[in-house]
Amino acid sequence: MTKNIAAVFLSLLLLAGPAAAAKSGGTSGAQFLKLGSGARAGAMADAFTAVADDAFAAYYNPAGLARLKGPQLGGAHSALFQGVSYQSLAFVLPFGRASGRERIETANNRHALGLSIYYLGVGDIERRTGDSTLPSGTFNSADSAYAATYAYAPNDNLSLGFTGKYIHQSIDSYSGSAMAADLGVLYRVNPHTEKPVNLALSLRNLGNRIGYVSSQTDPLPTTVVVAGAAELTKGLTVDLDLGKARDSDLYAAFGLEGRRSLTEGVGGALRFGYTSSRRDNGGLAGVTAGGGLNFSKANFDFAWIPFGSLGDAFRFSLLVKF
Repeated sequence: MTKNIAAVFLSLLLLAGPAAAAKSGGTSGAQFLKLGSGARAGAMADAFTAVADDAFAAYYNPAGLARLKGPQLGGAHSALFQGVSYQSLAFVLPFGRASGRERIETANNRHALGLSIYYLGVGDIERRTGDSTLPSGTFNSADSAYAATYAYAPNDNLSLGFTGKYIHQSIDSYSGSAMAADLGVLYRVNPHTEKPVNLALSLRNLGNRIGYVSSQTDPLPTTVVVAGAAELTKGLTVDLDLGKARDSDLYAAFGLEGRRSLTEGVGGALRFGYTSSRRDNGGLAGVTAGGGLNFSKANFDFAWIPFGSLGDAFRFSLLVKF
């Protein structure tokens, strides 16, 4: 088993090598693919790769979907700066629970299918065709990604995930599209203890180039993330992500989540995080915070995500469990 796990990690690293070995010249297209997903992860500075235990894991680490105990539907809305909004939607259907004695020992499923949508829209952008302060009209810009995920857990320790994505961008009458894939590995070192430890590897946005004009295209923001998460005490979880995107330097993201029961069937959570990926923005950029209320069948979460001189972003999400 140890050799098999090492082989999986090595294979993903070899695939990521050409895209993430060193900082590439120029920029990447489809930058909205870096914006994250649920508010729970957002409050933890998007350090969620090794936690990956809800429907929004489809974005951070698709391997985590195989660990869900039942179907989940999650939606998130981000109010960004300058009137820009960003939405994501994820649905996950786990299936294939173990049988016999193994089913008694674990409540996890072995397979999961997921569907996700990510959408960034900007409307009423003023159009100017000459040297004038008066606009000649308005136009819209929209970026979207549609994803399908399959995750498989051969045992209680290891799970694997694959996501295929169709990406589309449009601005006024121009548009472009691309195909991409995400790969994920999640290994639970001690899944049946009170203080579990997870190790994870995620490769995001591996695909072809995209652009509004066929002769002018950019590569996707391929990113590789290595992560670890642990439950320090009951209700206190920490996650550390180390990532490298093809168009940025190596970054570290740290997330902390504290959970506590408030009343019967209702729990609360406070979360904090820091990421070095926005350290050049100045101010409090990189620091994140948030919280949430957890019910038996639904979770509501919010996050504050400052971008320094660019302004503050607020992310809200609702997760429904079936």
